[in-house]
Amino acid sequence: MFGKKKTAQKVCANGHVMAASWETCPYCSDTLSPAAKPSSSGAAPPGGATQMLNLSDIEMPSGGAGEKRRAGPTVGWIVALNGQHKGEDFRLKAGKNVIGTAADADIVLTDKKVSRKHCTIRYEGGEFQIADLDSSNGTFVNEERTQKHDLIDNDLLRLGDIQFKFKSVN
Repeated sequence: MFGKKKTAQKVCANGHVMAASWETCPYCSDTLSPAAKPSSSGAAPPGGATQMLNLSDIEMPSGGAGEKRRAGPTVGWIVALNGQHKGEDFRLKAGKNVIGTAADADIVLTDKKVSRKHCTIRYEGGEFQIADLDSSNGTFVNEERTQKHDLIDNDLLRLGDIQFKFKSVN
């Protein structure tokens, strides 16, 4: 960590990290203003508008409450659209990301219909793939139950009763 140069990234006023090419926050659905400057107080701008911030200027907490800190750059996110985790974004790292209710999962969810080790989202060679781990209630991509599925930006995932939007940095 020490000695590495931080790269500038877009962050909306709600703290969602965004790829430099995104013009709209996929989590808040607000359009960014390239000229927006963060306020010195750190308060949200008037009217609830989205601000563009430089990550190196602010201290970022980890993603959702159920996300473990893992080394490596963030390669994508899943954003909960409903349920207890609504509005939380969970960062995906390169390699295998295990999702479930087990304490040792990379992303820990609290939904009773999510299995202990429900599924994995793997990122390798610039591609994302979700794989069900024989969960009780299944893994769904765009409302179709799947065992394995290649993910693309904006796919909708459902694990238990929680629906997620998948976002890729690429």
